[in-house]
Amino acid sequence: MGESVLDWHLFPAGVSVAELIRRAEDADARGDLVGAGNWYFHAKRRGAADVRDRIAALVPGLESAVAQGDVDAKALLAAILLDQKGDLGRAARLFSEAADAGVVEGMRELAFMLTNGLGVERDPARANTLFRAAADAGDGYAAFNLSVNYHQGVGGPRNFREFSRWLQVAADLRIPEACAVLGDQLARKGEDRESLGWYVKAAESGHAPAMFAAARRYRDGIGCEADPVQAVRWFLAMLDRGNGDGIHEAIKLAPSMTSDQIRQAGRLSGRESEAESLIRPS
Repeated sequence: MGESVLDWHLFPAGVSVAELIRRAEDADARGDLVGAGNWYFHAKRRGAADVRDRIAALVPGLESAVAQGDVDAKALLAAILLDQKGDLGRAARLFSEAADAGVVEGMRELAFMLTNGLGVERDPARANTLFRAAADAGDGYAAFNLSVNYHQGVGGPRNFREFSRWLQVAADLRIPEACAVLGDQLARKGEDRESLGWYVKAAESGHAPAMFAAARRYRDGIGCEADPVQAVRWFLAMLDRGNGDGIHEAIKLAPSMTSDQIRQAGRLSGRESEAESLIRPS
């Protein structure tokens, strides 16, 4: 629909799984295998269970592109090998070649492998250098991974200031995990309104624990006026990630709500049928 083929570099905050898959299919139809694969990976991170075979189907074309020296194809093929637990040594080599050519995803994923000793000898100090380079280039997941390493003291001493700095960078780039952790940090400080805002940002991109945290705050009026519609919305939305913990909370809250409120929560969550089941017969 006219979006740039490079849009997949940025985390698609709030974009539905169906739309991510549509973008992947559109890219594939244009012959943009790298774009297609990366859109599919975004959908996979959001919980799409039916994209593994579609990603695998891209491999022959990617192999041809790799043979012609396409560095973006190298990074994507390596990501597939890593995700499918294939030839990790080859994945590391492909990531390294892509990283040397300035491909941000290559830097980030090679750093991940170095942090964990996957297919290469563990080298967390070098990993942090690569995470930093990728984060400086605008990669949100690299910034989040760097923040985690500073928090845990991986590749160097623990550094709460650097942890907080890179966590904020990642959250500003709408990485759901970073938004959720930032929400936790603010909640511990009693900054409830700000905490809720970050939980909602994480929830909008499919982070189930953040959905649960946001729902409880809307239910209890923590950081906001109590809002049962938003509470039930996020309790029901957890079903999209295969998490049924929220449905029990929604059942308990529903008797205090009107039918219109419950139906509104169902529309907002995309779970109309489940919402309808919460309405007591007149």
